Amino acid sequence: MLRAGAVDPSRIDPGVADDALVMRARNGDREAFGELVERHQRRGWMVCRQYVGVDEADAVAQDSLVKAFTGIGSFDGRAAFSTWLKRIAINTCLDQLRRRRREGVVNDTVEDGERNGLAVEVADGQAGPEDRSMQQQALASLGARERDLPPRQREIFRLRFYAEMELEEIADALGVHVGTVKTQLHRAVHRLREELGAYR
Repeated sequence: MLRAGAVDPSRIDPGVADDALVMRARNGDREAFGELVERHQRRGWMVCRQYVGVDEADAVAQDSLVKAFTGIGSFDGRAAFSTWLKRIAINTCLDQLRRRRREGVVNDTVEDGERNGLAVEVADGQAGPEDRSMQQQALASLGARERDLPPRQREIFRLRFYAEMELEEIADALGVHVGTVKTQLHRAVHRLREELGAYR
């Protein structure tokens, strides 16, 4: 399988740009592709977590890396390699969700923050029990309110704040204008701020 640990660090200069590694990978250099995986697999996993949940993120992210490896010849360089990889991850997740629907598998939403992609570790370890409880309540409330957003707003909100993608990356990955991303993100944040006012 495609694991970053298989890369021989002595063969790859960390200063080599992604573009150069992509060229080498397209010519069959597995070490170059392994370095690309090393650089970008965490963000790909975070994207998958938003779509399929923590339990399935590893498997789906691995599937997306296999697809990227077998399809590296089709990468045309119009977008950054990282954006191309995230687009593959998103498509792999959507395929998995469609497969679930066809098979009648419904993945009930769990109320805990980790399942919803929320960073439950945000709670301040130095805070007292009452403050930690408030932080957890705020996260749970955010998860509930965020699930009520329109689908496109929710998707953009998750990719921006949970998967830590830049606005341009989201636009490229979803095939929309960056202005659309900005508008939808603004609406989502405004709505959540209004509904979560009690936790400010």
